[in-house]
Amino acid sequence: MPHPTPPSLATIRERARALGISIAVEREAFVRAGAEHLHDAVQRLDRIAADDEALPESDRR
Repeated sequence: MPHPTPPSLATIRERARALGISIAVEREAFVRAGAEHLHDAVQRLDRIAADDEALPESDRR
C-alpha cells in the first residue's frame, strides 16, 4: 500500500475523533512530528522490503 505523503494534522484529528481519541491542542505538534517520523520509517521499510534500496549506514540503528 503506497504512502505518498504523511497525514495532515486535519487527517490525524479526524481519525482520532473517529476512534474516540481527543488530542490536546498543546500536543498536536508532537503528534504531527510523530506521524511524520512513522511515515518516513514506513517509506524506508517499503523500499527495503521491495529490495529497491540497501539500508544506508546512517539508518542502521
